[in-house]
Amino acid sequence: MIEIASLIVVNLLIAAIIGMIIGYLIGKNSGSSYKPSKKLDSLNNSDSNKSKSSVNPIFRKNSNVDNKPLILSSPRPSGKDKLIKIKGIDLKIEKGLNNLGIFHFNQIASWSNNNCDWIEEFLSLPGYVKNNQWIEQAQVLEQGKETAYSKEVENKDEEAK
Repeated sequence: MIEIASLIVVNLLIAAIIGMIIGYLIGKNSGSSYKPSKKLDSLNNSDSNKSKSSVNPIFRKNSNVDNKPLILSSPRPSGKDKLIKIKGIDLKIEKGLNNLGIFHFNQIASWSNNNCDWIEEFLSLPGYVKNNQWIEQAQVLEQGKETAYSKEVENKDEEAK
């Protein structure tokens, strides 16, 4: 029984070595003929804004990913929240947050101080999140209540209609 098991192990080792040698030879031969596609060339040669939009925004900055807040790949089926109801968030910042994966008030309401620092660094808004009290406003809005600022935004929307 032990003899059969040892023969099986030896055969597996020989097969692994042969497989690595063949893989190395195939990879070595095919690696020299690699040419980047035109799509990659156009990304490298295009202006920085276009190439940044094709890369996941989390990898654009050198900030500490450990402090990154909870993000979603897409909004919930019920739709995304109007983040512009939070004082200090305009359409541009809302778009930046959405591109990052932040769509809902409860995401912002659950941020820690480190998460705020990360967002401020990532969006190049030093001190902005804390000074405008995004977390506190998001906690109120998450409960279905309104803040004075969110009422103003709603009134402006109704007047525009």
